[in-house]
Amino acid sequence: MYAAAPRAYRAGFIRRYLVFALMVVFGYLGEVCIMPYIRIFGISPNLLYVMIGIITVAFGKLRVFWVGMIYGLLMQIMLPSVAFLNLETGEYTALLDLALYSLSTLFCSFAFADKPLKTLEYERAVNRRRKELAPWLRTVLCTALNTFIYEAVHVTYIYLGGSPVTVGHIFRALLTVLLTSLLCLLLLFPLRRAIFGPVQETAQMKTAPVMFTRV
Repeated sequence: MYAAAPRAYRAGFIRRYLVFALMVVFGYLGEVCIMPYIRIFGISPNLLYVMIGIITVAFGKLRVFWVGMIYGLLMQIMLPSVAFLNLETGEYTALLDLALYSLSTLFCSFAFADKPLKTLEYERAVNRRRKELAPWLRTVLCTALNTFIYEAVHVTYIYLGGSPVTVGHIFRALLTVLLTSLLCLLLLFPLRRAIFGPVQETAQMKTAPVMFTRV
């Protein structure tokens, strides 16, 4: 009985990080090889930010920051061959992809990632727990905010590059945010199940939290 628990923990740990590695690879290959052929009104959802949103809530700030840096570096290298990202100011976006993917990912992770266990225990101890949004909702909102920041910066650089920003640019940016959020909603439930496994009931403490007072 006692030996089974460590084995189950190790199996779950290996499964989580195997799925994590596969998600990172699938996000990049899918964005470069598949998403250019999936267009709605001429617009493709951003699969990279879908993966980033799911990883933010499932794995935390540190891991998603490195994923954002990897995606930014890869897209900066591959940008000349990815026409749908090159817009009208490709020379600017090539320099910004690395910063955008890493910094926007880090910024959004502070708002939507799960809190560390030490923080949760402290808030429980001082009876200061705040109700958090459901993980699926935080995942979709994180994806939407990341995509919105990315599109807003691109529209800004179109303007700074001397081209007029039209209603079409704004419509494309907002539609990209919407389509990316819908794609996230479609993928997050099977991916979270693959990461965490089947939902199981766990025993919960029924005792009241320990109260601390300042002396």
